[in-house]
Amino acid sequence: MNDLDLKKLLNNVLWTMSPLKLVALSIENGLWNYIAERNDKVKFADIVADFSWKERPLTQIMNIFENLGLVEQNGLEICLTSASRKWLVKGSKDYIGDFIIRANVLAKAYDEHLETLLKEDVPDKTMHDLTKAAFGGEMEASEMFAKSMDAMTREFAEEILNQIDTKDVHKCLDIGAGMGAMANIISERQPNAGITVLELPGIAELLQKQVMTFKYGKQFRVICARWQDIHKHLAPEEKFDLIILSQVLHEEKKEDAEKLIRICADLLSSNGKLAIVGFLDDTSLLTHLFTLNMLMELGSDNLTQKEISLIAEKNGVICQSTYISQTSGRMLWLGRKRNI
Repeated sequence: MNDLDLKKLLNNVLWTMSPLKLVALSIENGLWNYIAERNDKVKFADIVADFSWKERPLTQIMNIFENLGLVEQNGLEICLTSASRKWLVKGSKDYIGDFIIRANVLAKAYDEHLETLLKEDVPDKTMHDLTKAAFGGEMEASEMFAKSMDAMTREFAEEILNQIDTKDVHKCLDIGAGMGAMANIISERQPNAGITVLELPGIAELLQKQVMTFKYGKQFRVICARWQDIHKHLAPEEKFDLIILSQVLHEEKKEDAEKLIRICADLLSSNGKLAIVGFLDDTSLLTHLFTLNMLMELGSDNLTQKEISLIAEKNGVICQSTYISQTSGRMLWLGRKRNI
């Protein structure tokens, strides 16, 4: 048992815990499914007995849960509410327990915002349908999605790229390039650089047409593929001086995001740069809510800059700087590969 074990905490007479931590630990210890399996209500005494918890601290915790709207206490019975049944019971299509556990571990969600995270109007799940259609060969959906993402990218592209020294960039790779807004800026700053852009079917076809309108479009190579297959489309031992991952990592589960960073590290030249852009600031409420939407709408995760730094360093890429756009809220994480 470690110090975060709820049973250990409950068996201490004196304790101080935040509501977020209590909800997270109750999920990890299976409390909500325990009640749900008993038709959404259970006797207080049964919880004490079955979990071997002490009555006094459990009473205080249940009062906190009641104030959060997660339980109702009817005499000696504890009942689930629509909110806890919807959000905290595994198997519910709207389950967000994994996010709350993760938010607690990362300490990146404030207690005063827990109620916001549990509201039923967040998220609306439209992103899943739009994304699936955009990369599924429906050209109308692809165009709508691509234009929307391109407009958002243009809000921060210049500002973010101003933080990157590109004078030594001879080969650039943009994974998940969208309509190529960021790669085009790089090409204008380095007209002789070879630019490789990778996208999925649907968006890739649009990107190929868009590239032809760029001033230095002849310097571009468009690859239509998943990032997992990128080596199949590159020359053996091909390396890049700059790799861009803008608004990409959050579309992947954590373990896949780690694989993508590892692939990028392998493709970097000596002293090459890795630029990652997204909502990465783990002190921001915007990041908290964005992470919640990614988890709920796409089943994906949203690594923070601290996590990216740890993963990248394991793969030989050291964080050089970070920058937060004051207009868009996007954050740049910029790393450089060790010169071995």
